[in-house]
Amino acid sequence: ILGSGGTSKTALAVCRDLGAQQAFRISRSGGNGLITYDEAEKVDADIIINTTPCGMFPNIEGAAFNIDKFDSLSAVVDVVYNPLNTDLIVKAKAKGIKAVGGLYMLVAQAIFAAEKFGFKVKEEDFERVYNKIFKEKQNLVLIGMPTSGKTTIGKTLSEELGREFIDSDEEIVEKIGMSISEFFEKNGEAEFRKIEAQVIKEIALKQGTVISTGGGVILNKRNIELLKMNGKVIFLNRPLDMLLTSEDRPLSSDRELLKKRFEERHEIYKASADVEIIADSDIKTNVQKVKEGF
Repeated sequence: ILGSGGTSKTALAVCRDLGAQQAFRISRSGGNGLITYDEAEKVDADIIINTTPCGMFPNIEGAAFNIDKFDSLSAVVDVVYNPLNTDLIVKAKAKGIKAVGGLYMLVAQAIFAAEKFGFKVKEEDFERVYNKIFKEKQNLVLIGMPTSGKTTIGKTLSEELGREFIDSDEEIVEKIGMSISEFFEKNGEAEFRKIEAQVIKEIALKQGTVISTGGGVILNKRNIELLKMNGKVIFLNRPLDMLLTSEDRPLSSDRELLKKRFEERHEIYKASADVEIIADSDIKTNVQKVKEGF
């Protein structure tokens, strides 16, 4: 249990009540029944619970603990609820470890408090309220090749779902004060990716939006980790023969370049996504597919 405050004491009580064989509270300095982080790394932990504010909005980067050091880890809990998934939770899920953020606990606390005032809440209502709040706060993030329909589908989803629409490429253009093709020509791809990473970090703080990303956003693993903190990532997988070339897209301006990019990125898109949609239909049908996947 990471942390030494009141919430860590609550977590300790719950662990003991549920029959944990051993439970340790951890702080930087240790003492008073707590162990240090260095000492904790020697424990073959089954579950890690974070009760520190590490990774909380607006400083969403960073985790209180490196879970790579634990081979037997089966679950991770983080009491932080903004973002929906902290760095700790995102990295745990990427390793296939069961993980949950703090929103679940927050809703449970609210219901417990309501019952103290005489309101009776059914268990199914708790789940319904939690799922409703989570879905309302979660971003819908679209990734995929250029001309796969991210912007068009994203704008349509924005209107139908009543959500703000954010196009990361448009945000980049506003930041650099020129077109992306001009920036590529003057500064090269490496500099562009630095700007893109900055924009993604800013966008990742948002909640309840529809986000369309540039085709190369998946080339930086950190971009996807950040987007998953508040978002569900959906890959619009449009067949190569349905994709179009464009002179304003420097890395896919002709058919040969487009094919090369597709082959380089296709598996990365699949690995980065929470959901894959085969976007081979008309806009209306593709939008419906995304809504069902979200």
